[in-house]
Amino acid sequence: MRGIFVKIYLAFLFTSLVAVVMTLLLASYYREWSNESVNLIAPTGGYISAAELILQRGGEPLLIEWLLTFERHPSVNAYVFDSSGISLLAGVPEVVRNYALSSESYDALINPLGRSEIIVKAPISSYDGRFYLLVVEFIHPLSVFNLPEYLAWGFAASLALFALLGFLLSGYFTQPLRRMQRSVRAMGLGDWSVRIPAYLQRRGDEFGELSREFNQMAGKLERSLQDQKQLVRDVSHELRSPLARLRVALELARLDSLAEQQEFLDRIELETQRLDELIGDLLGMARLEVEQDKRLWQTVDSEQLLRDIIADARFERPDGDIRLYAQAQHCELFADPTLLAAALENIIRNALLHTRPGTSVDIHLQNRQNCLHINIRDHGPGVADAQLADLLRPFVRHEDARQRSTESLQQGHRGYGLGLAIADKVVRAHEGSLTLSNHPQGGLQADICLPLTN
Repeated sequence: MRGIFVKIYLAFLFTSLVAVVMTLLLASYYREWSNESVNLIAPTGGYISAAELILQRGGEPLLIEWLLTFERHPSVNAYVFDSSGISLLAGVPEVVRNYALSSESYDALINPLGRSEIIVKAPISSYDGRFYLLVVEFIHPLSVFNLPEYLAWGFAASLALFALLGFLLSGYFTQPLRRMQRSVRAMGLGDWSVRIPAYLQRRGDEFGELSREFNQMAGKLERSLQDQKQLVRDVSHELRSPLARLRVALELARLDSLAEQQEFLDRIELETQRLDELIGDLLGMARLEVEQDKRLWQTVDSEQLLRDIIADARFERPDGDIRLYAQAQHCELFADPTLLAAALENIIRNALLHTRPGTSVDIHLQNRQNCLHINIRDHGPGVADAQLADLLRPFVRHEDARQRSTESLQQGHRGYGLGLAIADKVVRAHEGSLTLSNHPQGGLQADICLPLTN
């Protein structure tokens, strides 16, 4: 949001400074484009008559005295040159001297950006017939106030004024966007009840229209998620209740069963267990889609979390060999510990199931580029490279690479292709990534990348 604020602020500032520059240029050229220059040139007739009269009555001494009186005038100067081109007074500006000695014409010289804005010359004669050249210089009004300093202070004052106004206006225009951003962030954290305040909805501009549409969208999403949550609860109840009754009936059937019927009853129990696990996985995936409340997240020590999962796995599979290589110094994640533990447990159990007897499941924990990498590798047969991406899709299995058996199911392997799919959804919900690949020395490896807390 700071980006749009800066852009609007700079736009205001740039527009204001361009307006200031254009105003100064227009003011400078105003006399040339209007009749103001004519109005300035017109009074020079009086200066010419007065200079010629003074020269004829008092000669050069009186004329020099008259010229010195212009030093007290802030915007007009007068100079007189004799027939040899020598000025009666010292300190004649170069532009005035060049204009006076030029023989091109007697037209006035107008320079709206220079110190000498208008220069006019005319011949005058003395009583004894000698000719002189009178030059009248009209100084630019801004030059009277020290033009460079005047422009510098004016530009600095304009910059400060427009910087303040631009800051206030930019804040005013981006305030609705910041408020909407906070609402969107709250929705991203799982608060679906958030709404744009009423005062923004009452606005008659695009911000007001966007606020109203946002609230309508948020209301529909909240109702949709509530309906999905209710559906998950209803499905869970409707599916689990028959399974519970089926288990009760199964146990009652065992009481009156014959020895040769036990094998079939065991098969029924196994299939019931598999169905219960399948329903659990499906409901878990559904909850991941609709229940991601980040308000329940907390700081998790990933190394300790892995050690707890490994301890549980070793308890369930005493013959399994799991080795943890922790090479990370900073292992804290901001995550849902229950979901993250379930995802890692699915991958580790899957690796334990498929690693060859007498081999281990190797887990490497590393910190690289502000990202925690968890690499879980088994020493099993691996999977064809063309089929790796499909393993993260629900209900995808490759029997040629991952042989299943009744024994493996009894050891806790669900075998429906949902474990890795659930793990992938959990990792992506934590803004991470899960990548499957075949290790160069054999076996399947899962590389999990999760962003670390700052």
